[in-house]
Order: sequence, then structure tokens, then C-alpha cells
Amino acid sequence: MSQLPKTEGPVQINCLMLPLKDRNMLLPNVTVAEIVPFSHLLTTNSNVDWVLGRVDWRGVTVPVVCYEMLNKQGAPAPNPNARFAIINGVGAHARMPFYAVLIQGIPKLVQVAENALQEVDAMNMGEYDARVVTLEQTPVVIPDLDHIEQTLLNCT
Repeated sequence: MSQLPKTEGPVQINCLMLPLKDRNMLLPNVTVAEIVPFSHLLTTNSNVDWVLGRVDWRGVTVPVVCYEMLNKQGAPAPNPNARFAIINGVGAHARMPFYAVLIQGIPKLVQVAENALQEVDAMNMGEYDARVVTLEQTPVVIPDLDHIEQTLLNCT
């Protein structure tokens, strides 16, 4: 039986810090398929305002979500630096293997050790926030991807 090599110090996970309207979202790097420039949105027959439309990505039509509006916050102002983060679906649903989240700039690659995250109690959590933490003195939200995906599947 082979043994895994021992590692020095805490395990670190490569993550992306995605800029939102007034805070950042933290996701493991493997969750994000690609960051693409903001482009023309195709219309959708969704009856919710937080589904902004659809975007064609690598031959797949992907719904675009505004995370702030999903969490009952105001929509971000138009931003020339806006992009789409293409998110890998976590539920392996054939109907929706990917979806996109509108972000407000260029993500930052960070390495995160679990002991580097500090819980924040004072910040208001939205329904789709799994945790609100600080990383390097910056408040970040860790979204509940399962909840987002299930809600999106139910309304599209």
C-alpha cells in the first residue's frame, strides 16, 4: 500500500477572488471554467430579473446570473470592465452544465489555507451566501453553488 507524501503546513487551495458590486466572491479555481469578456446577451424567457439573459460560450448557450440581484440587492451600475465568470455546474445536470455570473472586473488568483479564513458576523448574508469571511483583511462571500444552481434550474 502506497503512502501519500507528508505535506509541510496547511493545505492551500487555488481560488479566484471575483469582484462584485460592493464585495468579492471567493471560488475554488476548479469551479470556474473560464472568464470571458462582457458580450451581447441573448434574450431568455425567464420570469425573474436576476437572470440577465444568455450568452453563447464554446457552442453552448449559458444563462447569465446577476448574483447581487439574486440576493435581493440592487443591480450593479454598467461597468466597462464587466466580465462573465463561466461556472461549472456542480449537480451534473444535462440541461445546464454551465452558467455564468456577471462580475465587475478582473479576478485575482489567490491561494487559500482554511486557517486563513475568518468568519464575519457583522456583514449581512444573502440567501445564496454560504459563508462570509475575511481573507487578507478583505471581506469575501463564499456562495452556495448548489442553491444557486437548483434555483436557476427551477426558473429556466
